Amino acid sequence: MQNDYLHEPMPERMMMASTQFSWFQRQLATLLSFTLCLSVVVMGNSLLAHPDLEEDGLLTHFVVGGHRIENGRVEDQTHSAKATLVGKPQPVTIGPAEGLVFNGKDEYLLIAENVAAAGQLLPKKEMTVSAWVNLKSTGQWGAIAGCLEDTGNYEKGWLLGYENGKFSFALASKGSDDGNGLMTYLTAKEPIELGRWYHIAGTYDGQTMKLYVNGKLANESRAQSGEILYEPKSPYVIGAYKDSNEFHGWEGAFQEVKVYSRVLPASDFAAVAKKNENLINWNPPNNTKLEFLVKPYLQHVTSTSIVVMCETSRPAVTKVNFALRQPFTLKAASETLSLIQEVPLKDLSPGSIYYYQVQCESPDGQSIKSEIYSFQTAFGVDRPWAFGIVGDTQRNPVITAACADGLYALRPNFVIHCGDVVDNGFAKNQWIKDLFEPAHNLMAHTVVFPTIGNHEQNAHWYYDYFSLPKPEYYYTFTYGNAQFFMIDSNKPLDPGSEQYLWLEKELAKSTATWKFTCHHHPCFTSDSDDYGNLTTGAGERQPTYGDRNAQKLIPLYEKYGVDIAWNGHIHVYERTWPIYQMTINQKKGVRYITSGGGGGHLEQAAAQRAWFSLHFKRAYHYCYVTAFENTIQFKAYDTEGRLFDTFELTKDLPASKK
Repeated sequence: MQNDYLHEPMPERMMMASTQFSWFQRQLATLLSFTLCLSVVVMGNSLLAHPDLEEDGLLTHFVVGGHRIENGRVEDQTHSAKATLVGKPQPVTIGPAEGLVFNGKDEYLLIAENVAAAGQLLPKKEMTVSAWVNLKSTGQWGAIAGCLEDTGNYEKGWLLGYENGKFSFALASKGSDDGNGLMTYLTAKEPIELGRWYHIAGTYDGQTMKLYVNGKLANESRAQSGEILYEPKSPYVIGAYKDSNEFHGWEGAFQEVKVYSRVLPASDFAAVAKKNENLINWNPPNNTKLEFLVKPYLQHVTSTSIVVMCETSRPAVTKVNFALRQPFTLKAASETLSLIQEVPLKDLSPGSIYYYQVQCESPDGQSIKSEIYSFQTAFGVDRPWAFGIVGDTQRNPVITAACADGLYALRPNFVIHCGDVVDNGFAKNQWIKDLFEPAHNLMAHTVVFPTIGNHEQNAHWYYDYFSLPKPEYYYTFTYGNAQFFMIDSNKPLDPGSEQYLWLEKELAKSTATWKFTCHHHPCFTSDSDDYGNLTTGAGERQPTYGDRNAQKLIPLYEKYGVDIAWNGHIHVYERTWPIYQMTINQKKGVRYITSGGGGGHLEQAAAQRAWFSLHFKRAYHYCYVTAFENTIQFKAYDTEGRLFDTFELTKDLPASKK
């Protein structure tokens, strides 16, 4: 049996090609590869032949350059599958090979819309999936191939990709089904080096999962057993981690993806790596000057710890030098080569001011140092403290800078962001130019705790750039005598949902004097058109005066005594009366405050006043709260620094807290 899984070395073939083609012929060949094929990689005569039909158990073999694109679809080498090309991925030469490059945002190959449509193309029990890949960047998750659903505790299907910068193979089986499916993630120990070619493979024989990287066993597990457990609605894709509510694109290239209904032996993977040593050992040139793309900023402060982050133009290791006073006598480091750096500082003194400086060094000896900044660890319950609020900065760096500078001038201990931190969560440049650059002075000295909005689109950049308590899309933290509950209102909030159950549990056990929640969408708003037409009354949609999903949390807020619920989404400022059981109640009521004026286009109030609305203002703005013991003072400022709303709350403390 002929096996085209083993490829010949490449450089000799490439040298022959370069001497045989004239300049004109090379240009014509390049044009044809763009218009007729996915792309061509020279990895041995057998690659573009058709021995696949003779390979036992080979279900699909998508190889770059294998077949022409016709009507936006491409056929695999076995002639059993046609994938739809989504977006406009481009063929690009990367060192000794060419691959199809995905942009990491909205490009992928769709093999089948769901499991039924995939039919016999998906493995049922035993399987092998392998691929040649080259990554430009990594996020929290990514997949080169897969058919999965991984939403909260609902886990089904399989994928081959990466997790947190390391290659991974994931799978859920019927034998390990806990009712919602249970997926095992195998992760390699070594981090991915960006720009290099890798051969990766995952196998499952009905009992054991194995992950291979460049011909070597990287991890294995016997946690799964029996047939593969699929979610019927899951799409089968190449080039993306895609399920019902998440999309994480693959920013990089693939040369081929093969899926079998049998387990290939380890010797096959070792042979592939041996035959293609020149490809695996190729080092991408890097002439990029080492510099900060995102200057140092702070994350997740507690009384004894804080996280320092930054991003560099090329992979580097990072060291943070810090101390209560100069000279710097303390050091913390991340020895992993990466672009986005995350360095936790631990064992700090509560309520103390530290000074810090970040130093990054690339493997070729380039080194950069940041300016010297400062941070302060969290206070205990016996000291006054303050925090800022802003929302919907989106894509308006001038206003974002005005809000950030206004907040920093007030010197808050931290800031909460009500979501829509950028306009398009998948647009990396927006994170750099529209958030981090205009807000640098604030974020280098003050921690920002965000909630995720709809404009982030659950993109991996949100999870890459923020370091938050797990699982990050919802979380809680305490500061002083207050507890904050940060919620993802893009996801279901029905009674019995993951976040609803978590929130009730956390609220029930909270002993904090002040309880604040924050989610992007409003429980109450008198906006003119987001939740029904309140200007002309046109349309069949009945006004809801708020987001139906977020409103499902109101009973919990009232039951457990939430003081203020913050939100964004509506690009205005609005404060409600204290509301309890849909009436105004000065003693038991919850105050709902919309702070969505951080940069998004401003919106309008309805023509008639809503019964719950106490103060509405159409203006770019930010808010500020000071707290001590049983009293908080609230202020709202426009971007000129003019105070336009304020109130004070004082509550009776139980005897145990006096």
